[in-house]
Amino acid sequence: MRRRLFILVFAILAVLTSCERRELEYGNAIIDLKLNINLNIRVNGKFERLPDPEMMRVMFFDPTTYDFVTETYLPAKGGRVSIAPGHYKFIAYNFDTEATLVRNDQNYNTIEAYTNEVSSALKSSMLNALRYGKLASSTKADGEDEVWAMALKKVQESAVIYEPDHLFVSHQDIEVKNISGTQTIEAEAESVVETWRISVRIKNEQYMASARALLTGQIASNFIGLPKEEGKTDTDVTLMFDMQAGFDTDTNDIVVGQFNTFGKNPNVESRLLLTIIIKTVGGDTVSWTRDITDEFMSEENIEDQTIEIIDETIEITPPDNPTAGGGGFQPGVDDWDQEDIPITI
Repeated sequence: MRRRLFILVFAILAVLTSCERRELEYGNAIIDLKLNINLNIRVNGKFERLPDPEMMRVMFFDPTTYDFVTETYLPAKGGRVSIAPGHYKFIAYNFDTEATLVRNDQNYNTIEAYTNEVSSALKSSMLNALRYGKLASSTKADGEDEVWAMALKKVQESAVIYEPDHLFVSHQDIEVKNISGTQTIEAEAESVVETWRISVRIKNEQYMASARALLTGQIASNFIGLPKEEGKTDTDVTLMFDMQAGFDTDTNDIVVGQFNTFGKNPNVESRLLLTIIIKTVGGDTVSWTRDITDEFMSEENIEDQTIEIIDETIEITPPDNPTAGGGGFQPGVDDWDQEDIPITI
């Protein structure tokens, strides 16, 4: 009896030690997914190539309910995927962005790319600069106060968001066939984000410590399961981005900013009001506002995605006592003094 019990225990141990855990892939098909990403973006009338994404998130959805089924992560050029045969709606996008986020990803129709709003403290700071900053313009056009008041109201009422990173998206319907061997599927990807460049002439640029821009009439997000233009939401927001000093082709001093956006709001009549807020080396705040809707929508500027404003000049009054601090956006900080503090552990 003891010998039989020993044999039984030995047999059970032999079975347990000979097994290994494996994923349940029986019945799955193998597809070789080839992703062709258009990394060329138009900036200032020419194309610039962005670096390859680090990783792509590949998602499959039910074509009837549009609900999420499964996902995998692949290199930028694609790779092999094991999935059950059938029809799917498919989305792939680069998974290496910092500012651009994705939410509501459990359904094909709701998956949405967006960016965060700036903090309430930062928005309040921008509003105060817009309210109380010195108005700067060499040409006082009719209706300037009206445009300023409209911009102030827009910034107050809308969310102020950070500019997005480029998000390269591919989406289509695919059929995974029940065949032996590997099935090849090719997919094209392009960015749902636009890159624009805006420049304005400036006088006494050497007294500028920093500059930041607010642009109203932009959209907050994009539903990436839809074509780029159809995916644009109708949520009106204000975009915030930084600007720097530079020179134009005629070597005039300019303040220039290159920024990313999901685009202009396509479904409502929204004005694109550009406000540039400048901190001077003397600690003053200078603000300048202009309605650039017509420039933004002109065919030539849309083609180049560039706006150059040459009929106005932002003028900075030379400060009486310029400081080395760098203004409110770039404050100067002295070196830290070392301080040793004993910690009881």
